[in-house]
Parts: sequence; structure tokens; C-alpha cells
Amino acid sequence: MKQISLNTDWEFYESDESMSFVFQRPEAVTVNLPHDFIITKPRSPQAAGGPGNGYFGQGEGVYRKELEAAKSWEGKTVLLDIDGAYMNSEISVNEELLALHPYGYTPFQVDISSALRFDGRKNILKIITQSRQPSSRWYSGGGLYRSVSLWLGERICISPWDVFVTTPEVTEDSAVAEFAVSLTSCEEEERELTLVCEVLDPEGKAAGTASRQVKTSRSGEETPCRIPVTVEKPRRWEPDTPVLYTYRVLVKEGEKIWDTAEDTFGIRTISVDPENGFRLNGRTVKLKGGCLHHDNGLLGACAYAKAEERKIRLLQSAGYNAVRISHYPPSLAMLKICDRLGMLLLDECFDVWRLGKVPMDYHLYFEDWWERDMEWMVKRDRNHPCVISYSIGNEIGERDGRNDGAAWSARLSEKIRSLDPTRFVLSAICGIFGEDTEVGTNFEANILEDKEDGWKEKTKDYAAPLDIVGYNYLNVRYEKDHEAFPDRVICATETHACSTYDYWEGVKKYPWVIGDFIWAAVDYLGEVGVGQVYWKKENKPFQFMAAYPWRTSWQSDFLMTGERRPQSFYRELMWGHTDKTWLFTTHPSHYGDEFYGSGWHWPDVNDDWSFGSEWEGRMVSAVSYGPGEEAEFILNGTSLGRVPYERLTAKMDISYTPGILEAVSYREGKEISRGSLVTAGEAVRILAEPEQDTLKGDGQDICYIRIMITDENGVRLPAEEREIQAELTGPAVPAALGSGNPCTEDQIGQMSCHTFHGTAQLIIKASEAGKIGIAVRSGGLQTGYAAVHAV
Repeated sequence: MKQISLNTDWEFYESDESMSFVFQRPEAVTVNLPHDFIITKPRSPQAAGGPGNGYFGQGEGVYRKELEAAKSWEGKTVLLDIDGAYMNSEISVNEELLALHPYGYTPFQVDISSALRFDGRKNILKIITQSRQPSSRWYSGGGLYRSVSLWLGERICISPWDVFVTTPEVTEDSAVAEFAVSLTSCEEEERELTLVCEVLDPEGKAAGTASRQVKTSRSGEETPCRIPVTVEKPRRWEPDTPVLYTYRVLVKEGEKIWDTAEDTFGIRTISVDPENGFRLNGRTVKLKGGCLHHDNGLLGACAYAKAEERKIRLLQSAGYNAVRISHYPPSLAMLKICDRLGMLLLDECFDVWRLGKVPMDYHLYFEDWWERDMEWMVKRDRNHPCVISYSIGNEIGERDGRNDGAAWSARLSEKIRSLDPTRFVLSAICGIFGEDTEVGTNFEANILEDKEDGWKEKTKDYAAPLDIVGYNYLNVRYEKDHEAFPDRVICATETHACSTYDYWEGVKKYPWVIGDFIWAAVDYLGEVGVGQVYWKKENKPFQFMAAYPWRTSWQSDFLMTGERRPQSFYRELMWGHTDKTWLFTTHPSHYGDEFYGSGWHWPDVNDDWSFGSEWEGRMVSAVSYGPGEEAEFILNGTSLGRVPYERLTAKMDISYTPGILEAVSYREGKEISRGSLVTAGEAVRILAEPEQDTLKGDGQDICYIRIMITDENGVRLPAEEREIQAELTGPAVPAALGSGNPCTEDQIGQMSCHTFHGTAQLIIKASEAGKIGIAVRSGGLQTGYAAVHAV
């Protein structure tokens, strides 16, 4: 089928309207997709979604678009493909309601052929989306936040997702790519056709072909067909060499080509067992993973391909080889990026089944919709080599067997295997509540002490259908559960930041534990303040989520702007990906104080040696993350002594004196590497640094500009939280301006914000080709200028 993008030129307005009555319509604006109409709404302490949703607003977003249906389309198949819409979507064409879709994360398709007009009149496609809260435990966004397209097919065609390519046999000399293809015919009569399956190598050259005669079924029925294609000397898909082949399927009747289907796939094998763990192409690979929510920081839920790519590249640069998309299917853009860059992916379907976690979440629809939603997820995703596992659910309320939890676990697992028997089935399980304890929050379940070990028996039947059992915050169970269930393969699907060393030691020690997925890899909107540090002297009452104006979780390796946090450097060392030394300090105002947190926190340290003259002579706690046996601290060229590394960490209390503080790592007396901090001078200028020189002028591509406040020598001022304003010239369209500050009242969508740790981020699009000028100003500082070219 032919795909036609519908990502541009939508009329959008917010309204409380139904399909039956049309109230006075607000004035529409023109928007391009992806689009999140919630992210620019003012936040409020009274927001219905509360801290879980980041104190953002809610509403109903209406999208309208004119479609031209050529006369030649009549009698053919026209499918509307929506990769994600939040949520309770209503799809109509020419005021005919064609579909409802409750879930906000699964892709879905709607046959709109019967409602189209082919007489030259315009067709009006209308999609209503509801972002009502509380309907999620994180920032959901709202609207058509992923891509939308049409698929146009002949009367005999291959519907999207109806080609499934597997590689059941792979050796050094050859591989078998087995095509499972379903043909759909609208013809009244059976037809004799030829199905041709081709494999093209990464250079576009023919790598294998096979064909088969097929007799189609009668109108409206699918005809399944399997065809093996041999590929000589296959190049395997791996994280370091993510080789992608292209499949092409042709449906022929004599010389006539009815339809073609084409996409990429990878040749690789995967297996799991408790002796060898997870193996990719026969080689054991430990998963160095992180959990990701779907938002892209200042862009909200918008799944721009460039934003998804940037996120994965940042994680790879820090040593990650796997991501878990939490707790729903990812965007198609994310899948394609992970295929291309070699990032392994755990694909998750649900956060709830029949027992809800917030009042308006998916549990209201699960029983009626789970099978369709799961089928859409698996059929879309099963040709992507990055996908190694499907999760049937995260911390499901039925995990302890209540409400037929074990039966539902078996039912969902069986459904996945019927659609794709080549991936592993997983569910992420956390602690459980006691016999007489009323079910509480996920947070409570994750910190419960199971003194009587009821977890093992209560979750046994639920876990039995799974290929991999996901353990959330349960590393104390790795050894004893292996004794009880020697055939069980475990994956640490969520782990705490503050004890990451212990979790990873368990992964290294036990072959049946295949990997560790930190919660979380990139800071996200919602679940606000879970990672904050509490200082004892401040006497602030502990609460799991923070009060307004907190907006992000603050429990991740990266700020939502992409700046690395200290724990990211620590984890890169822990995984053995670097021999660098990293140096951080705690502000002297906290010297001698004690701190604590939820478990998702990290010590309050920063790359800062610029504390102001009032702190000179005051003690500062410095910490070095590094390799080797000991670290030497050096201040302004004078050695302060050496400290042994324990768990990759060396600490020293130092009297603050401006200048240069260094930490040098040694092994057997020889220097390995060193890190340093430099005292910044007065704020003088703003730097604006684009991450690329060009972007496409199509309204779909985006460009990130890093903004930094520096002294006259270009040293960043770590404590600067100064208001800045951005101005654009040329064909630029602002997408977002803001910082990674987890707690701020800065309004996303405005062209001013405050820096955080001396940095901020501007994101732009382009409406057409041309030169784009960027100016970033703040009172008393030299303006930062930059330019990029839209092509």
C-alpha cells in the first residue's frame, strides 16, 4: 500500500463538543503534527492531575483536516493510521463516526473507505481527543502527539503490519528470512496471483528472492502465505553493527503489480536461559538499561523523530545498550531510531489491567480493548530487530493473584505468542501487600519488607507463563528466588539510583539476571520531586511527590534538556565504559548536614567550585567518581592527600579557596585520569550553540540550541538562574524554550525562561528554506548569537 503523510496543516481548536451537537466553535489555528496541546497550558497547584501529571492542565482537542479523495481511489482501501493520540479518540469522516479508541498510547488504524466522497467535494476528517485527568501516573500530554498518515491500497493489497519477517535459521554462511504475509482481497472472485518476496542488503543490492503462487480468498477475507528466502553470508544486527536489510513483497497477476510492501528488518538471533542469560547472536549480553517515559521534555509528548533520536544517542554516549519504554508502546519513530542505532528495547503494553491506579486510567477499558490494543502493538512492532521482549504489564494490581491475575497473565502471554512467538514475554513485578493489608500505592509496594516471604507463593502462578520475570526493586530476591525457581530468568526492570552499585553487582554475579534498568534514564514530566534530596536541618516533611511548582521527577541520569547529571557519570564508570575521573561537590551551606530521600534520589552534588567570597575558608564536601585504587585531591597545584576509592567513590572535605580543584585517579601508583573544577568569574556573556548547522524547512525537523551563561573565559557559571529572552529571525518557528529545572514556574511555550545551573535550551523548527538568526539576551550580558540554515 502507498503511505501518505497527514502531518501538516491541521485545523486545531479546544472545545467541549460531542459528535451530535456542534457548539459555537472557537477560532482554529493551523498546526503540524506531532502536536501536544497540553504542554503550553498554564500549570496550577489545583490541576486535576496533581503531582503525578506535573500540575499540567487538561482539555479536549479537536483536529480537522480536508482530504482530497481522487476518483481513482473509489473502490480501493483507504486506511487512517494514527501512531498515538491521547486519548478517548473519536474519528469521523464527513460527520460519520467511524471509530472510537480509548487507549492513549497504542497505534491503531481505521478503514475510512466507505465514508469518503469521490465526486470532487472535500472530505472532512475530524479527530476529537480527550486529555482528562487523573488518567495517568505521569505527564500524558494530549492530542495527536505522534504521526498520522493514510494508506492507499488496491482492491487486492497487503495491509500495513501484515508482513512478518523472522530469521529462524542464521549461520555464518546463510540465513533464512521467513515471510509470513496476509493478502486482503476486495474482489468477488478468487484470483490466481504470484507473491514475490525479496531481500535487499543495506546497499540496496539483491540478497535473496523467492516466489509462490497464491489463490486469494473471496472478498473481505485474508489469505495467509509463508515464503522462506535464503540470504547468503548474512550480516547480523547487533548494537555495535546495527545492519538493516530491506524486505520487499510484490503481489503480481501476470505482469500487473497489485501491491507492494517494503520496510526494514534485521537478521539476528536471541535466546534466554538461566545458565547463559540473554544471548544475542549466540553471545551473552548484559542489559545496561534505563526506563523512559514518552515525553520529550520541553516538547511535551510530541514524538519528533529528531527528539527520539537525540534521546537514544545521549543514552548510548553514556554506556546504555537497552531501554524500557514505560509503561506503554513507544512511537514508531522511536522503534526506527533504535533499529538504526542499535539500541535494544523492551516493549511494554499496559500499566493497568482491571484494577486501576488512578480513577480515569485504562482499567475502565481494559476488558473490552486489551486484545485489540495488544494486537496493534505487536503487529506494528514485530519486524523491528531492536525489540527483544514484550511486557504484558507493569506492577499490575493483579500480580498477587487477586481478580484472576494468574489467568489473565496466561491469557495475555498466549495472545502475544500467537502474534509473535520469536520474542520473550515479560511482566514487571514489584512488592506485594500483606494478607490483611488494603492495596496502597506503587510507592508503598516498592518499599515493603516481605518478612514472611509471601511474595514467592503469591506471585508464582502469575509469573509462570512468562519467559522473563521483571523484578522492580527486588534485588534482595535474586539468589533465593533462583533456588525456588531454578528455571526462572530475571530482569531488573526498575532499580533505584542510590543503590545502583548493588543492583549491578547482582547482575554481574548471577547469570540468570540478564540486566538492570534504572528508573529513570531521562528526567520526565510528572511524578514530581520523587528524586529530591531532603536535608535534615531544613526539617522539611517527607512526601513521595512534591508540591507545586515542581514539574519533573528529578530521579534520572539526564536532565530533560539532555544535560548529564552526576549519577550518569558514575554509572558509566560502573559499567566499565570509561576510565575518566569526575569531580563534584556539595554546596558548603550543607556541610555537616545529613540527607535522605525516597531511594530514587542521588546525593546533592554538582560540578561546582564557584561559591562566592562569603564561603571562602568554609568546608566543602568533594567527591570523585573514578577508576583505580585511590584519588588524589589537588587545590591550586597543592596536593591535599590521597583517599582510597570505595565503590568507585572517593571523598574529601576541603576548605573552599577559589581556583582549580582537581581529582587524580591512580592504579598501582600510576595516574589513570583526572578531573577538575574551575572557579568561574563574573557573568559576562551568553553562548548559543546549535547542535547542528542545518535543519529541514518542513515543519517536522527540529534543531536544539544549548544556551549557557559564562564568564569572560567561557567558564559556565553553575549557580546562575538568570532570566533570558530569545528572538528568532528568518523562517524559524519556536518549538520550546526552557531549562532542566525540576522546580520552576517558567511557562513552557513562552520565549523567556530562567537558566538552571547556568544553562537553558531553545528548540526551533523551520517553515521553509532560509537562514535563521538566533539571539539570546539577558540584562547586563553580551547577547548570544547563532545561525542555522533551513534547507
